[in-house]
Amino acid sequence: MKLDEKIALLEGLLFISGDEGISLKEIAHILEISEVESNELLLNLKTEYQTNKMRGLRITTFADKYRLTTKKEYYSFYLKLANNKIEARLSQAALETLAIIAYRGPISKPEIEELRGVNSDNVIQKLRARELIEEAGKSELPGKPMTYQITNEFLKVFNLTSLADLPQIKEATVDNNQELFK
Repeated sequence: MKLDEKIALLEGLLFISGDEGISLKEIAHILEISEVESNELLLNLKTEYQTNKMRGLRITTFADKYRLTTKKEYYSFYLKLANNKIEARLSQAALETLAIIAYRGPISKPEIEELRGVNSDNVIQKLRARELIEEAGKSELPGKPMTYQITNEFLKVFNLTSLADLPQIKEATVDNNQELFK
């Protein structure tokens, strides 16, 4: 099989894999080549998408899988097409809860509520329904409440490869001699 044919096949695989994406191992198996060669093909195609201004797509990774996505600079045009189809945006409460779970997870509902200062039943239920969080096990807290962690869907939605891609945050500390509010 010629190089250009392999790249064309890879492009088709990325396209039909959709939101689920495809792993390097799957690419190698389907194209009957090594993972090293699969990676080289991906790099070639990725470079083509990055350098060719005539392309509206790019290759992104999440959770060790590759997929085709649209370029961010054309978002406003895609939004026009999908105006009524785009999922409702996440509420402030949902974003707060997701941030807590992403940075502190696995974490229990009582711990989330302690940090937020409000009941989080409804928000957690909605985030689970959108498959952005999942149960991770039981906590050692009294009553052994369920803990939650983010999912691969979260990584896809926020275009992250892993939690290591999250922005670093500083823990707020208050010096005894410093006023908290000025």
